[in-house]
Amino acid sequence: MIYLASTSPRRRKILKEQGVVFTTVAPDYEEKNWPKASPAFLVKRHALAKAMSCLSKIKEGMIIGVDTLVYCEKKVIGKPNHYRDAFKILSHLQGRWHTVYTAVALLNVENRRIQKKKIFMEKTKVRLKKLNSKAIANYLKKINFSDKAGAYAIQSKLIIVQEIRGSFSNVIGLPAERLQKELRYLNLL
Repeated sequence: MIYLASTSPRRRKILKEQGVVFTTVAPDYEEKNWPKASPAFLVKRHALAKAMSCLSKIKEGMIIGVDTLVYCEKKVIGKPNHYRDAFKILSHLQGRWHTVYTAVALLNVENRRIQKKKIFMEKTKVRLKKLNSKAIANYLKKINFSDKAGAYAIQSKLIIVQEIRGSFSNVIGLPAERLQKELRYLNLL
């Protein structure tokens, strides 16, 4: 059995589109920010901690923990706290290249104990279009920005992304191609 330690509807959709049969388990983990930590360290640590927080709820199976963040000009950008925060984030990102990091932690569990652990990470480069204040405000009115690292939804029909280099699904929040490869290797697909 596969368990997704995430309540993200986008991650659930990606897994379903990949043909993965899974159960969703809400992680019990509050993300912490270490100001001097690298984005790679942060996403890996959060992904693992999310998966670990579900360990007591699962007797056997594979737990998938995931975390995504945006990194631009040596700053980690997570989910906005409110509208002003989202506006500020998009104002900063517009017209610039940034990197989306997503880490996935796979925990193979038997009798509530970890038998095997694997953590991997994907990076995707993204450049948003140049947007004026009015365009940013209009965009934020039309999407749910509060649960998205970087305050934008690449999968939205309202296209503000100019260019992408790497995995599209990684920017949504789950690197589908890499995860599928890892699950096949573990004979789970």
